[in-house]
Amino acid sequence: MTIIGDVLKELFKMFVADLRLTIAVLIGVGGLATLRHATEISPMSAGLILLVYCLAVLSEAVYREAKRKKAAR
Repeated sequence: MTIIGDVLKELFKMFVADLRLTIAVLIGVGGLATLRHATEISPMSAGLILLVYCLAVLSEAVYREAKRKKAAR
């Protein structure tokens, strides 16, 4: 049971470590699911939109972290 508890703790820390990143991805996935349900967008197009959105969110998070570390020097 210790291994399962350790894995769950690590997963929780991974998602809470950068709360802005987690929230942005959840909002993007929820928004795209709503868009997909409300319109007749193809699954391939929805996947492409999600890919571009997640890459943009990730790029912003990396840029923000690099800027923070540079300022800390």
